[in-house]
Amino acid sequence: NRGYTPGFATAMMLKDLKLAMDAAATAGASTPLGAQAEALYALFDNLDGRDADFSGIYKLIEGSWGRD
Repeated sequence: NRGYTPGFATAMMLKDLKLAMDAAATAGASTPLGAQAEALYALFDNLDGRDADFSGIYKLIEGSWGRD
């Protein structure tokens, strides 16, 4: 896992999720799991995860983000 060093930054994942959610809304599609993913990545982004690799959200979910 390379210590969750940046490869594909959280900020980029959040941007892509927002684009996907906008496209889903335009199509009238219900995407509850997409909305949850966007909310989690927005939280991670706001907790200084913006420049971390997107897979680092695992640390947020398990409760160890920011304890290093």
